[in-house]
Amino acid sequence: MAVQTIQLSEFLPLILPHAPGCPDPVATFNLRLSAIEFCERTRCWRHILNTAVTTQNKVIVAPPYAAIHEFEHASYEGEELTPTQFSDIDHGEDMAGTVPRYITQVGPDTVALYPFAAGSLQLSLFLKPRGGNEYGTVSDNPLDDAYDQVPGFMLAQHGEPIAFGALARILAIPGQPFSNPQMAQFYFGRARELMDARFSTNMRGQQRAPRRTRFIDF
Repeated sequence: MAVQTIQLSEFLPLILPHAPGCPDPVATFNLRLSAIEFCERTRCWRHILNTAVTTQNKVIVAPPYAAIHEFEHASYEGEELTPTQFSDIDHGEDMAGTVPRYITQVGPDTVALYPFAAGSLQLSLFLKPRGGNEYGTVSDNPLDDAYDQVPGFMLAQHGEPIAFGALARILAIPGQPFSNPQMAQFYFGRARELMDARFSTNMRGQQRAPRRTRFIDF
């Protein structure tokens, strides 16, 4: 099922009243940084995928505006794969005829199997917003950055801590009319408190089950 996304500009009403005079592009840039950190620290953006791997050894498994943060689980035809760094694979090892044993990230939204074989790939990933820029691909406005979007639930469920994280960065910028180091520290502390609370909730879930997951960080 496709994830409904929103533009980061929808967070601006949570930001601009507390940073008068802050330009929208500055606020949006810091919102993206805050959203990335929030996703990394809380693992709030889980992406589950079951896809057929055919002839390509590079499989797109995440939306183009997202990057893979961690593999929660990966399996090939029901057999668990070992997440690893691409540089750690012994590419000189003869694995002809063997089933895939490793999965590695080869791009922000792409994974590869090693050794490669066609089959069924099951993944549970934690994603985060993608860094960088992509202009000219948004039909409504070619000046919009295609990477300035996040799943809608992030505003509905986590708008406050993401806004606090952005405000901590914005108000810490020196020499600006909106600079306020004291309030930057306040928002920094509140963002950390809320992220820690969200992490605990996300890992246990609403069913309050104990954690059983081993994470591999990329």
